[in-house]
Amino acid sequence: MRKTTKILLTIILVGLVLLPLGYFIIYPNYDKVIEPIKRFDIHRSAQEITFQMLRSLVPSKDEILSTQDLTSESQSIEESIGTDFVLERKILEEKDTNLIVNSINVAGKVYEGIDSNIMDTGFWHFPTSQLPGQKGNVVIIGHRYAKLPPNKDTFFSLDQVQVGDKIKVLQSDNEYTYMVTETKVVEKNDVSILQDFSDYRITLITCTPLWTNHQRLVIVGKLDKLYRNT
Repeated sequence: MRKTTKILLTIILVGLVLLPLGYFIIYPNYDKVIEPIKRFDIHRSAQEITFQMLRSLVPSKDEILSTQDLTSESQSIEESIGTDFVLERKILEEKDTNLIVNSINVAGKVYEGIDSNIMDTGFWHFPTSQLPGQKGNVVIIGHRYAKLPPNKDTFFSLDQVQVGDKIKVLQSDNEYTYMVTETKVVEKNDVSILQDFSDYRITLITCTPLWTNHQRLVIVGKLDKLYRNT
């Protein structure tokens, strides 16, 4: 009985010492210690690891193109449309096309035109790129700080998108879901991200770093047999 009492008293005394000590050690470093644990998402981490493994096993066409010189010294990505290009129909507007990225609370209409000033109205479908659901590269460009949250039709928070997030394109007669496979930063005249590809992808583009237009933030999503989730 006495032995049990001694053990209990020892545990209590140790606890009285360790609890305050732990408080003073952990509390000042709460954000560094606890917050990363709270934000840890094992499902998202597993998805990202899977995508990285698949990309390492099968090099994508864009990785091959990235080794080529596909930059323009005088033109930005937004200004790279040829002068002879003609937009015959605004199909996406006819279909009331909307872009949605729920993970960052983004939602807005997609507009068409050959002038980058279309971005003052909403998200701009780059006219030489493919249409949603088609094989190839669907390019959508948007302003980052012309509108700020809580407005949803802005790419202000696009840098918070992570691999595994979903990008939805909703139309009056269709719905497409792309899964983010890559995020990167390129120079503003790097037109390689506009190239067509043999897969089904969407590319979202905006300015970076925030409050500047020095470079371009690029989010790539895939819609094919491997990544499809509609």
